[in-house]
Amino acid sequence: MVIGRVLFLFLIVFVFFPLSISADTKKQDLFSKAGIQAIKSGTKAPHFSLEDLNGKKTELRHYRGKVVFLNFWATWCGPCKEEMPSMEELWKQFKDKDFVFLAISVDYAGVKPARELIEKHRYTFPVLIDSKSEALDLFQVRRIPTTILIDKKGLIVGKAVGPRDWKKQEIATIINFLLSSGQP
Repeated sequence: MVIGRVLFLFLIVFVFFPLSISADTKKQDLFSKAGIQAIKSGTKAPHFSLEDLNGKKTELRHYRGKVVFLNFWATWCGPCKEEMPSMEELWKQFKDKDFVFLAISVDYAGVKPARELIEKHRYTFPVLIDSKSEALDLFQVRRIPTTILIDKKGLIVGKAVGPRDWKKQEIATIINFLLSSGQP
């Protein structure tokens, strides 16, 4: 009886524990290669409700079960505009999967400047307006551009501060990893 318990504990400690460590290590490696800070314990993403460029409300909680890419930006932010062409490519690559892409404009002037920039460059990714900084504050964003990655369980798993080349293979690998429920 005692030997059975010891054997059971041995299996848990030496078989299952290393498996969970290797999954965490793989996630850390993937995120690190892409220049994205992996969030280990995964904080639950706060709920928000914002309107898109057409006034239609979008609520984060409706995207549970999908991988969510939140990008906070503004029209006056040079680095934000610099990364937008690659964001468009990322959006086009994954839009038909369980992937939600939300570019959140934090322009105080509201819809007009965001709409003008999006239309001028013919971007097709979804844009939400956060002119009162509600979502910006909820996610404790201090600099833009900032991108938050949320897994299918609604947990924040990654954060990138500053512009990125979103069309890099390492980014696609992370998105695919998260789409497969984060399993190696």
